Amino acid sequence: ICTHDGVMVKKTNSNCSVESNTTGSIHLIHSLSTKELWIEWRPNDGFLISDTDTQEQDEWSFVDTIVRRNRTISESLIFNTNTNNISVKEPPQGQTPPKPRTIRVKLKDLKCVEVLKNGLVIKLIAKADGRLHSEFVFQHGNADNFVRSLSSTHCLQRNHRNRNTYDIVEDHTLPHDSDKLQKTFAELQIDDIKSGSGWITDVMRRPFEHTLDIFAKITDVYVATPTSPPAASPKTTRPPVGQTAASPSSTMMQSTTEDYEVLSTSPRLMGPDADGAGGAKPPSESGEKQKLPHIEIQPRGQPLSEMVWRSMINEDGSIPSEKVDLIKEKIYRGGIEDGLRAEVWKYLLDYDLWGNTNTLRDSLRKHKKMEYYTMKSQWLRMTPVQESNFTAFRDRKCQIEKDVKRTDRTQEFFAGDDNPNLETLHEILMTYVMYNFDLGYVQGMSDLLAPILYVMKCEKDAFWCFVGFMDRIFTNFDMDQAGMKRQLGDLTLLLAFANPRLYSYFLETGSDNMYFCFRWMLVWFKREFSQDDTMRLWEVLWTGLPCINYHLFISLAILDGETEAILDAKYNFNEILKHINELSMRLDLDAILAKAEAIYYQVKNAPHLTDEIRGIIGEDPVEKVTEIHTDSDDESDAVISGPTKSVEEEEKLQKKIEEALEQSMYFNFY
Repeated sequence: ICTHDGVMVKKTNSNCSVESNTTGSIHLIHSLSTKELWIEWRPNDGFLISDTDTQEQDEWSFVDTIVRRNRTISESLIFNTNTNNISVKEPPQGQTPPKPRTIRVKLKDLKCVEVLKNGLVIKLIAKADGRLHSEFVFQHGNADNFVRSLSSTHCLQRNHRNRNTYDIVEDHTLPHDSDKLQKTFAELQIDDIKSGSGWITDVMRRPFEHTLDIFAKITDVYVATPTSPPAASPKTTRPPVGQTAASPSSTMMQSTTEDYEVLSTSPRLMGPDADGAGGAKPPSESGEKQKLPHIEIQPRGQPLSEMVWRSMINEDGSIPSEKVDLIKEKIYRGGIEDGLRAEVWKYLLDYDLWGNTNTLRDSLRKHKKMEYYTMKSQWLRMTPVQESNFTAFRDRKCQIEKDVKRTDRTQEFFAGDDNPNLETLHEILMTYVMYNFDLGYVQGMSDLLAPILYVMKCEKDAFWCFVGFMDRIFTNFDMDQAGMKRQLGDLTLLLAFANPRLYSYFLETGSDNMYFCFRWMLVWFKREFSQDDTMRLWEVLWTGLPCINYHLFISLAILDGETEAILDAKYNFNEILKHINELSMRLDLDAILAKAEAIYYQVKNAPHLTDEIRGIIGEDPVEKVTEIHTDSDDESDAVISGPTKSVEEEEKLQKKIEEALEQSMYFNFY
């Protein structure tokens, strides 16, 4: 995969007999037979003489030849790189030349990689015993380039406790789907991809993370003109989807396979049983055609008005649970009137609790106000020295500053230079870093906060509503993208069940990874609708009706409306991605909401509904699974929750905080 020269062996374990201070080259190798990754170091003579005895050509090969590999700083500076000027000493006649010694280790046998001394040294730590496997000195200080090469296989994750340590993740195979997606982007010639800008700056770039970055950023790419008509309104009834898949032409398949390998399944999304009974298959493959029931499409209702809202509230300010259900149903059917959003959103996002009285609600708001400004003061009081020694904080701050400058600038609320609302947006995001440092800040979060701040107009209220929103979708921003992978996998299963015709076409064209839906779920369709439509959609989804994961049915409704266009045009993956992006700002939200509801009830009422689909929509499985609770589970929960402080300890801690604040204020003024 890559080669880095000018690398000297400093230390090795007892299993290696390579002498210290020997200079050579380090390689990242991909096994074609086992699909495993290896790190291999070879002395310089091994670089000049092909060692066919130690490397089996039928099993091992470099993904890129030496002629085509990426050049590094060390390769440009190291002496003896011009092989034409090197004289190789021939061994005596009849004597076999000695084989050069190499250091080779499987990536899965390593626990972590440590980068030390400003990129001069890397240490490979063995997984078995946690001891040093080998230590290398990069003579031209480009160890970070080697780590970046490792990161290109998305096998590294920066350790949260030690910024110089990169943990080896479990997946040690090359990301074929990610490579395919990168090729797709290259063919689309998107400037953001060519620039190589990163998504999370505090971890080394990985293909899937870079993918997420691009999907989060694409706004003006392939966006059609606003003069295009919106999607047609839904019919009065939704007929069952046809079961026979339309076979794409052989020309289509040939053009696809010429560019890259077409994967018949998506093992990363479908799980270990993707090629067996556990994978997503259209019902037509089961040998018996199953039809979905006819469902009446319900019209959208009127938004929740202030008069209806006030009628639901008791004299003490509390809202009884039976009326909460009525309120959510009303919002699900028609949304909320503009002037009422700031008040109702607080309940939908768990800032205010439905059953609290006015007195209790005011008390909790006062407490949350103090908590917010305490967290805000933490990053405001951070000294330059502290910041310089806190890489993760510094990187998040830098990313926030960049993103805030380009968030919703076409909206009047955030338009213009020196806009105070942009400063408020920045301060809320910085405070959220202090509130949830494990997650911190990830690109895309500013898009989620902007409409909330627009509605609330109040910094602390916007912050706590944003916290409630993030508590629901924080898995969208997981470092390992587990949450997004799960959602894409669930969407694939739902599509195979509800629209097997389109799913079969995606499967045959290698598009069943559903990457073109990535942006939809990352920021819940914010780039696809106007701000007003986005707010209406969000408040519908916040109700939790009619099921969990309802945003997946919004995706199904959009895809259902584009099925004929995709099949008739015989789009390949690139063209599907382009077509989906062109839908931005052209979608009819009311029609999509009505269709999504119809699809949901079609799926829910289907006689052949599987337990897997039931789990996605929050229904109980037919076959009950007995849950086994062990003592270890209780112990782990106790560890996570942490010990509770006594009243005396709380008072003592609060006193220390007050004293520290008083001293800080004293030195500020005197």
